Amino acid sequence: MTERAARLERPSVVIVVPAVLALAAGLWDLGGPPPWRDEAATVSAVGRTLPQLAHLLWSVDAVHGLYYALTHVVAGLSGTAEVALRIPSVVAGALAAAGTGAIGRALGAPRAGLYGGVLLALMPIFSRYVQEARPYALTAAAAVGVTLLFLRVLRSPTSAVLAAYAAALTVLAYLNLFALLVVGAHGIALMLSRGPLLRWACAATPALAAVAPLAWLGSRQSAQVGWIPRPAADDVGRLAVQLFGDLGGATGPGVAPPTWALAFFGLAYAAVVGVRRARAARRMEEPAEERAPEHAPEPAAERAGAPAALVRLTLPWLLVPALVLLAASWTVQPVYVFRYVFCCVPAAALLAGAGLAALPPGLAAAVLTAWLGLSVPGQLATRGPDGRQDDPRPVMALLAAEAQPGDGVLFVPAKVRKYETVYPSVFGRLRDVALARSPEQDGSFPGRQVGARVLAARLDGLRTLWVVGQTGKKVLPARRRALVARTFAPAGRWTFRGLFVDRYVLRHAHRSNGAGVGK
Repeated sequence: MTERAARLERPSVVIVVPAVLALAAGLWDLGGPPPWRDEAATVSAVGRTLPQLAHLLWSVDAVHGLYYALTHVVAGLSGTAEVALRIPSVVAGALAAAGTGAIGRALGAPRAGLYGGVLLALMPIFSRYVQEARPYALTAAAAVGVTLLFLRVLRSPTSAVLAAYAAALTVLAYLNLFALLVVGAHGIALMLSRGPLLRWACAATPALAAVAPLAWLGSRQSAQVGWIPRPAADDVGRLAVQLFGDLGGATGPGVAPPTWALAFFGLAYAAVVGVRRARAARRMEEPAEERAPEHAPEPAAERAGAPAALVRLTLPWLLVPALVLLAASWTVQPVYVFRYVFCCVPAAALLAGAGLAALPPGLAAAVLTAWLGLSVPGQLATRGPDGRQDDPRPVMALLAAEAQPGDGVLFVPAKVRKYETVYPSVFGRLRDVALARSPEQDGSFPGRQVGARVLAARLDGLRTLWVVGQTGKKVLPARRRALVARTFAPAGRWTFRGLFVDRYVLRHAHRSNGAGVGK
């Protein structure tokens, strides 16, 4: 082994370099991506008192309860500004990248771990979830940590290790219930490795039992995933792109094609090494006089079977959770959303890292440099106004500039009211004419709405009414539209990414001047 290669395999390099890169990428323009509707839910949840938060979780979002509890502590220390609430995800991203390097090292493939951790840290899809106040970066870090403990179970299944593995599985599931599918991937990897199946089952079973209450409560709240559509063919194609690092949008060629190529090369390299090892084993069984002349010894990684061990671990981790969710979505109920399987991206990074590690160091550095160049458009896109499903900032700028104190506001649907907690200075000046009971009192995100008679009374006396809604709900419900039409005339519509704003004015005060039509 050359001195340069030896330096790349030092623990301080394999673990620290990916962590530092992930931290730098996560902190880069952390306030740039606009807060979208799910982050607004986080702000709404963690800004409540603990009894109010418990009331909320009993009716909705119980599956995110652990994340909300952790973030509630952060909000108490640093407030609910989006950058402050995103910091835990950035830290989790650094831990996930470091753990990816540690997995490679634990498998006897430190360079594969180093390259895999670097690829993971700099993938645009990784930045997408590391830079938001949601639990998915923490879930990825937990999945990496659980997998490191799983490798300890394979090597030394002591009672302490099994207990730690069971506890880590429980935490993983309480961060994201669907992430518990990683345990199925571990089971397959364990059988392929001929590991201690019974002891592993003794650790996994209590973890499953500990998660059962959450699964029961989540099943009672299944309406919160009722919006998920049945996956189509293009969703499967987008999954293949996202698992291997890209956003799945129009950001140029991206990193997915070269990451696929590296992963397939890593698989092919592992197959070649496996064939060589099998032949070497057969030669060792032959009588000494019948053996072929000895060749130069294989590299240490090949002697240890590191490539094959890495494939046995990463392929099930990469495929099982996604395939199970897709199968359930096609046969039972749609539950597949990419962020639910985001915790599998480190497996793809490790496979691609194995492909890079199989190249000569100089060539690997050149390929990695080209890969980094292809990642730039995706990195910029995820930090821009199109980086999230919604872009509320132009909506708030419009209302701040045009709405007058005392104007009315209606939300379509009511859950858009979550943005009141993100932008209190904007909505605090307006009258929420449809609100009967606040979200905090109601134990929900939208709160409770008034009936038609009360709404009509609240509309009386208003000169201007603003309707803020999601672009999938472009008009008011029929009864409310009729109430508004009695007194108000439309005076403008503005459409932004994921959101729209309608302006209505009193009919006798309306002057049609052709203005107010947005982009």
